[in-house]
Amino acid sequence: MTSIACPVEDDSVVPGERFALRRGLCAVVCFGLLYGLGHSGLRLAFSDNLSGASALANILAQTLSLGYEERQPPLYEWLLWSVQRVTGPNLVSFLIINYGLLTATFCFLYLAALRLFDDWRWAAVAGLSPLLLYQFGWSVHEGVTHSLVMTCAIAASFWAFMRLVESGRLGDYLLFGALVGLGVISKYGFVAYLIILLACALVQPALRARLFDRRFLASVVIAIAIAAPFGWWLLANNHDLVGVFSDTMAPIASDRLRATIIGIANAIYAPLGFLFPLVVILAVMYPSLWRGGWTACKAALRLRNCASARPNWPLMLLHMTLLGFLTLIAGAALTGASNYLERYMHPFFLLTPLWLLWLVAHNVSAARPKSIGLVLLAVTLAVVPIRALNLARSLGPDCGACRLAVPYEGLAADLKAKGFGVGTLMVMDRNDGGNLRRMFPEARIVLLRRPYYAPAVRPQDLSAPAAIVWRPQHGERLPFQARLAMRQIGGAVIGRPNRVQVPLRALGGESQSQDWSWTTVLAQPSQAPRL
Repeated sequence: MTSIACPVEDDSVVPGERFALRRGLCAVVCFGLLYGLGHSGLRLAFSDNLSGASALANILAQTLSLGYEERQPPLYEWLLWSVQRVTGPNLVSFLIINYGLLTATFCFLYLAALRLFDDWRWAAVAGLSPLLLYQFGWSVHEGVTHSLVMTCAIAASFWAFMRLVESGRLGDYLLFGALVGLGVISKYGFVAYLIILLACALVQPALRARLFDRRFLASVVIAIAIAAPFGWWLLANNHDLVGVFSDTMAPIASDRLRATIIGIANAIYAPLGFLFPLVVILAVMYPSLWRGGWTACKAALRLRNCASARPNWPLMLLHMTLLGFLTLIAGAALTGASNYLERYMHPFFLLTPLWLLWLVAHNVSAARPKSIGLVLLAVTLAVVPIRALNLARSLGPDCGACRLAVPYEGLAADLKAKGFGVGTLMVMDRNDGGNLRRMFPEARIVLLRRPYYAPAVRPQDLSAPAAIVWRPQHGERLPFQARLAMRQIGGAVIGRPNRVQVPLRALGGESQSQDWSWTTVLAQPSQAPRL
């Protein structure tokens, strides 16, 4: 019979934690920092270009606002705005934030795992276990923004919840509330995690008692206080979160029954994809593990196993995992949601690796943290040359979208030669806007397409030359969106649109160079000297 008892004592300081904090936490921090430095250096060695969500965030972070777009809460942009006061609007600012958040996530998972394992080495492996998930070991390196903030908030809030339950101190209630508030404004998916956390906590008497303690009101108040400004911004601007959910999780089939069937299938496939390759590694290394896991799942459904007066954290994690599956299945059945992707699974299964490793440690007598640690190290190191090859390919002659190879320096040089510098720069493509901001940090960047974003007009925008940049696929004439944006500065177009062609010399393909094209035109603001 698989045991699901928790090894933690009733005091908030677990056995061996002081020693672990001196050695284990230091090891996790150092590993995270070295990991971040290594991948940062690798990325900077190939290209300074921003892509995807990072390029958009670089446009939005020009200002510090209560909100930027209805699809995402503003916490990542707030962090970016703060860091860029020191670094400037460049790739380095993103690397600092992203790998800093990733290292913090490792640390909070490690501190939570200390409540699960007697051996700090198991806790260290559990803290670094996200590196054995594809979404972290690989996908996290390019274009991931808000998901990283949410991931860190999930790990931190779960650790704070453990402290709250074990100590009952008012300070821990306040800490939990603050982290929940930050989680809510990190990404909407955090709310799903929070609901699952609180629902599973109600099952165990020890956890339920803390939730019904009057001090829990302090957690609620501080969480609301932190999230309220963004909530007010949503209401004041009539934003529709139901529409956001529909756009993100909308049925991928027009027929409701078919969409539901696809959604239920994806509710099984996406979590397993999110946990890949960790589940495969554990299945290969410990084939008998899954028999113990099945026994634990059956035991978790018996209410008498939840009646302990002490917190049972492994059982809590298992309940959260099972409820995660049920939530996805229910969403497909009730709403027809079917667009379940692996990158959306963080709120539901980020903590599942902790339970899987606990299952290994407590059910496989031959299991040692060293063996899992060596596999983790081998996988982590193997990713480096593979990523280097992938980056080289993204700069090669067959680079496809070529986002990392786009010659923005040449476009910036052309704009500077025409007299543009610190005025308003209007762009149709978010990648162009985010990357040109690196070259023109004092300019006001206006994004003319969804999500339309135009910072407040500054005095210099009414006198300095403005510029409009768009790509050939947007047509030859001045985009009508630019005409609307120019009204803010009273601008008038100077001359005719000009096609700018900058050679894109692919890495390793000098003989196959091609041109990257934009159309540009300058505009004269209302208060600018007449040319």
